[in-house]
Amino acid sequence: MAHNLEIRNGKTSFAAKGERAWHGLGTYVKDAMTAQQVIELANMDWTVEKRELFQQSSDGFYSIPSHMAVVRTDTNDTLGVVSKSYTPVQNRDCFGFFDSIIDRDEAIYETAGVLGKGERIFITAKLPDDIRVNDEIVESYILLTNGHDGMNAIKAGFTSVRVVCNNTLTAALKGLKGGISFRHTTNVKDMLSDAARIMGISSVYAKQLEQEFNRMSKVKISDDLLRKFIEDVMMPRKEQLAGIDKKEFSTRFTNTVDSIFDFAKNDPTQLTNEANGTVWGAYNAISGYYGHIKEYSDATQRMGTIVYGTGHDNVKKAYELATSII
Repeated sequence: MAHNLEIRNGKTSFAAKGERAWHGLGTYVKDAMTAQQVIELANMDWTVEKRELFQQSSDGFYSIPSHMAVVRTDTNDTLGVVSKSYTPVQNRDCFGFFDSIIDRDEAIYETAGVLGKGERIFITAKLPDDIRVNDEIVESYILLTNGHDGMNAIKAGFTSVRVVCNNTLTAALKGLKGGISFRHTTNVKDMLSDAARIMGISSVYAKQLEQEFNRMSKVKISDDLLRKFIEDVMMPRKEQLAGIDKKEFSTRFTNTVDSIFDFAKNDPTQLTNEANGTVWGAYNAISGYYGHIKEYSDATQRMGTIVYGTGHDNVKKAYELATSII
């Protein structure tokens, strides 16, 4: 599973605060990064511009009046083909989205990176107020991603996924809440500067999510319903069962359910007042399985499963089932 981060002249265009990501690439710092640090460490200090397109014919070259190329000025790489009304938004301009948040000390830069040859960039900033359910913390982020390829709009909103590559960006965008999308039109910079409104929407969503998690912690669930909850979440769709050896699958499925049930009943993280015998504990047993029990061949498979593949889908499925119960 490729990370798709840009690697140019032996340097990866990615920067992050904290521990090294699963792909092991990029630059890491211990403290919160300023916008200038992010721009430099993530190799984002370059611009794009629109250039005329030409069509070759038997008697020469002719300008194409309806479209233009988006070109990265430091490398002359063509990143996309766009209409003449398209307005490029530079990497530095994207940080303006966070200015009011940073000034009020409401977020800090966590990760930033360049994908492909520069077709897309992403920035995440951590919100100061994590979601709390007893002693467990679900970290909250503001994500902004911009496309220079003419295909991807600017998107911003709330996510609980810390973006470190193309795969985690895809997962984060799937789960983006309270988000707004901006097309590259003439007023896009004015829309982008409305950071306070985005921040407000995201903060409200985070509070709603915290309330739902805490409601889960107050609803009791019997052992029989806990096992059924696990079975319902982990059971593949009918089309996924086609062609699978039923006896082999039944044994593997039963073992998986038993492992998750045992985790739910005996793991120390599940024995708190909030998790023990509650819907919150049932939900956490699913995420706990993918984070602590399931065996993976390597770090890439682990990260891919949790934030992009089956693990991501089943944790989402568990959340939806848990909210329907409460």
